[in-house]
Amino acid sequence: MFELDGLAVPARLAPLSLRWEQPALVALVGPNGSGKSTLLHAISGLLPAQGSVRIGQRDLLRLPIHEQAQLRAMLPQRLAHPMPVPVHEVLDLGISVCGRSLHHATPYRDNLVTRLDLWPLLARDFSALSGGEQQRVLIAKTLLQIWPGLNPTARLLLLDEPLAGLDWHHQLQLLSLLRELVQGGIHVICALHDFNLALGHADALVCLQQGQLARAGEMSLLDDALLAEVFKVQSIKLQANGRQLYLPIGVTD
Repeated sequence: MFELDGLAVPARLAPLSLRWEQPALVALVGPNGSGKSTLLHAISGLLPAQGSVRIGQRDLLRLPIHEQAQLRAMLPQRLAHPMPVPVHEVLDLGISVCGRSLHHATPYRDNLVTRLDLWPLLARDFSALSGGEQQRVLIAKTLLQIWPGLNPTARLLLLDEPLAGLDWHHQLQLLSLLRELVQGGIHVICALHDFNLALGHADALVCLQQGQLARAGEMSLLDDALLAEVFKVQSIKLQANGRQLYLPIGVTD
């Protein structure tokens, strides 16, 4: 069970109460400035907040920071100052949080390195990589922190716009990895701007507007009415291979 009870950040995020009984991939959506990053930072304990974040019977926000790091991992939206270190050392930082030896972590690391096409980058300077390459490295580092088997105590993954800067291939590869994590017992909350990817891969929806909850529940809530009301976008609904897609065609007045 994963539960937010009255989680709030004064002047930035209104009290929010949500509950998921089973692990799910939750699409967090909303216009720019709606409070998505604020919510993720509040859940992670990296931003002072009111209320509680419960994972099972434990309140994440009341735990020491090192215990929080064992239970959850977060990928922020941007890295202000890229580290001038080899890529393999960046990945090792994710492993170090688990308290496992690098030898024990090698199969898990190699799997993610393969899945995210990082082998050619391991010896390179992280700060010299392109934005998309840095994003893939940081994704791998974050996943290593909470990967089932490597960290059996982990329960929560928070991702702030992880698809930004990734090509289609790597976007879909990451979404596949997130589905594996959910199957392994990890709750995943992922801020997304691509509504069609959200519809195709997420289990549940949380939509914010001006720091308040606009919608929460099944993915069917993400429809043309929501796009018009919250995102001020006119759209048409399409059907392709049994899937529902939305094509933006204009803005509302």
